[in-house]
Amino acid sequence: MFVFKSFSVFFVLVVFSSVMVLAADEVEELQIQEDQVEQPEPQQEILEIEVEKLSDKGEETDLDLDLTGIDATAKLGDEVVLQVDEKNNNIAVENADRDLDQDLESLEVNNEIQNQNDNQDIDEVKTVLVLQETELSFDKLYLDGVIAYEDQLWYSCASKIERAIKDYKNYKSVLTNCRLNCSKGLRSYKLSNLTVNIPEYASYVKFLTLADCYRRCKNETLKTHPKITKKLETAFELRKPYMYLQYCNYKLDRFSQAASAAYTYYLANPDDPDTTKNIVFYRDTVKVPEDDFIDLEMLPYKEYYIRGLHAYKTEQWKDVIYWIEQCLDDYWKQDEKCNANCDAHGEITSHDFATTVANLIIGLLNCRIQCEDKLSTVYTEPIPFFLRDLYHYLQFSYFQESEFEKSAEVAETFLLFSPSHEVMEKNKEVLQQKLDQIHSEFTPRQDGADYVKRRQETYDFMDFLVKNYKYSDRLDEFDVTEEEQDPRQSSEGQEQTSSGKSENWLDKYEKLGMHIIAKSGDLNREERFVIDGLLKENQCTETLNLIQDVIELPSGAYEFNFKLSQKKLLENPSEEFETLLRHLIRAVEYIQHYAQVYRNSEITLFIKKTSIICWKDLEDPDINQDCYPQEDGSCIQFNDFPDSLHPDYFTTVTYLNAVENGDFQFLNENGDVDSSFGVKCGRTVGFNSADRLRVKVPRKGAQRCALVVRYSTHMEDIEVDLHELLRLLHQVDELRYNQTKEDAAVVLKRFEDKGVKVIKTAEDLKGEERFAAEGLATDEQCEILRNVALHAILQELGRTGDGYSGVRSPHTANEIFVGVTLEHFRKLLLDGYVQSYGLRMLLERSEEARLFVEKYFNLTKPLFFEYTHLVCRTAINDSNTDRQDLSHPVHGDNCILQPDGTCTHDFPAFTQRHYSALLYLNSDFEGGEFFFAHPNKTEQVSIHPKCGLLVGFNASSLHGVKAVLKGQRCALAMWYTLNPTFKEITHIQARKLLEEKEAQEKLEKEHDEL
Repeated sequence: MFVFKSFSVFFVLVVFSSVMVLAADEVEELQIQEDQVEQPEPQQEILEIEVEKLSDKGEETDLDLDLTGIDATAKLGDEVVLQVDEKNNNIAVENADRDLDQDLESLEVNNEIQNQNDNQDIDEVKTVLVLQETELSFDKLYLDGVIAYEDQLWYSCASKIERAIKDYKNYKSVLTNCRLNCSKGLRSYKLSNLTVNIPEYASYVKFLTLADCYRRCKNETLKTHPKITKKLETAFELRKPYMYLQYCNYKLDRFSQAASAAYTYYLANPDDPDTTKNIVFYRDTVKVPEDDFIDLEMLPYKEYYIRGLHAYKTEQWKDVIYWIEQCLDDYWKQDEKCNANCDAHGEITSHDFATTVANLIIGLLNCRIQCEDKLSTVYTEPIPFFLRDLYHYLQFSYFQESEFEKSAEVAETFLLFSPSHEVMEKNKEVLQQKLDQIHSEFTPRQDGADYVKRRQETYDFMDFLVKNYKYSDRLDEFDVTEEEQDPRQSSEGQEQTSSGKSENWLDKYEKLGMHIIAKSGDLNREERFVIDGLLKENQCTETLNLIQDVIELPSGAYEFNFKLSQKKLLENPSEEFETLLRHLIRAVEYIQHYAQVYRNSEITLFIKKTSIICWKDLEDPDINQDCYPQEDGSCIQFNDFPDSLHPDYFTTVTYLNAVENGDFQFLNENGDVDSSFGVKCGRTVGFNSADRLRVKVPRKGAQRCALVVRYSTHMEDIEVDLHELLRLLHQVDELRYNQTKEDAAVVLKRFEDKGVKVIKTAEDLKGEERFAAEGLATDEQCEILRNVALHAILQELGRTGDGYSGVRSPHTANEIFVGVTLEHFRKLLLDGYVQSYGLRMLLERSEEARLFVEKYFNLTKPLFFEYTHLVCRTAINDSNTDRQDLSHPVHGDNCILQPDGTCTHDFPAFTQRHYSALLYLNSDFEGGEFFFAHPNKTEQVSIHPKCGLLVGFNASSLHGVKAVLKGQRCALAMWYTLNPTFKEITHIQARKLLEEKEAQEKLEKEHDEL
């Protein structure tokens, strides 16, 4: 494989010029000097095209895109495209419905081809390339890669499609070499001595012997490779696997590889507007250097040609000669291969023998005529007179080096292509004078002469057939079609984990945004896996906020651990730091739970050691020079890696930030990279603690941080520091609760004095731990909160579907769901979109509601906010009053409702939620009643919302919301927990921000008064 990384201006040209022309006879020509030949010149100054050319097709180059908007929604059979959404400045996957892979067949074929250099000399074709059998061939690899894409298994997708591309190239190379071997008589075959006496049969001998040779060659080398279908071959020839490859690499944060895959696809599909947008995105947003946009299918002669042109523009004549001669040498090899492969072209369209043979011959001739255009396409369009003009560049360069005989030779060869070319005729006259051969002709190169002769004879033959041959006879034609099969139907059963468990259990995790991108089978060793989405962005940010006091390890890495956190908590027991620690513990438990389920072992994993490890550019470059940096902050020699895995120890590494050049690498037994991954927030790698790996330490001041959790199957290895921290946090809880503890009756009397009244009890609402109370907010307070929400919505600051992963209509297509979370509210306040009084109102009303719920249910433990959401739902069509759907389906807030009416408290339900409450802000809408439900989802009792109405209930209570028929319904939704580990950190941060903002406003007011 040749790649060309230099001269990035060529990249700019090919992406944004529809045609690249290099015909020397179509430009303004230089005047011929008396002793000088005329210089050929490219039509376009390709080395002077600037980056601004990107705007030639009207593409924006200053996009500020939100990478979190990328989502793989294309399905199998759809064309996969990263497309810029100019309205929302994000990226989405467009389903182009072009039936890309509907032709893939399910074939159980096993083998892999050895690498073969594509530019080997024809003399070397005698060597038979024997293929080593492996598990899969390109058709099955491509099928599995597409299915892995559909399943969002990004590593498996990229790995399988890369292998499919490689295997396909080698497959085609073997077939080509078989054809060349047989046509040149370089292989022995059993029909070599075949002779016939019947004249009619004599014409069959050549075809029979070639066919026998070719089939034997294929059988000996390909062994179990399947017959390739036309549609599958077309997909590979149009480079369509690279569409999948670029997106899967993108999801793996392999931006350079993704850019090269997108660019490679573009070169074969320049009219696809979406792939151009992809390239702009990778270049302008991801900042992939232009030199990293590589044509992964570039043949050697194309690279030589580009290098030759570069040397020509810089007047390095010896280099021009070297590279263009190299280009010609390889061009002849590629031309021979192209002609040989034309034997595979043509369609059987008749049952008649002579007609079939004739049509196949015509197909072969057409194919051979197209070889010149095909090989002349260096970028996206054929370059007119590409082959001819190679001789022009050589002629001029040899002349500049005073090698007049060689200049004359290539000039004469040029004239074979264009006998009346005026410029070259004049150049020839100059050379005749130089060589004192005024009345003699030069001798052209033999390879060029043979090519022109063969090309002309082919043209003449084809021209005669076009004029005289009857191409079709409808009575003879018949339809030959290939059976098509949905590739998804080929998978037999569900994939199993290494321990044999069906992976349906993954569905519940994927609902929460987690997704495996590589499994142990993809990663070549047991117990390895890679998953995305185990932590969200806010969780990563919270965890990184803990890293203030760290210790430096001998390796140069930095560590934060639970022992340090205890020390800091004792020194400064702030509620924010305490809550951040609780969230860290929760994250660790979450990761532990996932690792336990993934390993599918009845043996429990106990947390042995928890650390946050940060690697960054080392001040002393000699540190770690001779060792392998590890995720736990150590650095070890390769020989110190164990030879085998340890059955009792396991490790997970969850990354907290994205960093360039900070990859995680699995190593094989030789120390080479087995597989590698970019790092980003929430990506988790799991592996046996005795596995071989290496950390790429980032450069340029970047810091790479990860939450590293080591596990043991032995209970005695349980992390002492973690349990000491939990004990300390429990003491903090008791201290804080005792300081604020107040009798429930006293608090409820205070609420009653302020006009709060319970209007429905548990008995009225037909269940336990339920109530409805009015007076928790005045009309003015409701108006303020509603105006805050509406203002955010009108200014497009409230996020459609906020709180529901951005889904615009999460529960019904008839309503729009718009909300503001506390985290979003904080950002709005910081950016000046809302005033501090709005945040104060939200915090005050939500705290009053929390306190009322806690005291009304007479809880003996403090009730904490778990999640807070200011939300409005709006009917899309007010005239549709016959709706039977629900605005919010019947559900429990901490359990999963089953078909039999039970509600199970299992993951991924929010089992940490114990109580829920809704503070309503308006009543000027139709429908939208809140209702408690029976286990069969029918209504028990309903309540129509109004300003200040608070409905509180046990989070297990089944409930729903009837359709909003007209208008807009707004409420402040709150979920509570008795577990302080799940305290809502944004509530604490919002209170802190409010204090700072109000203090700032007070100072500004005092300053203005002065």
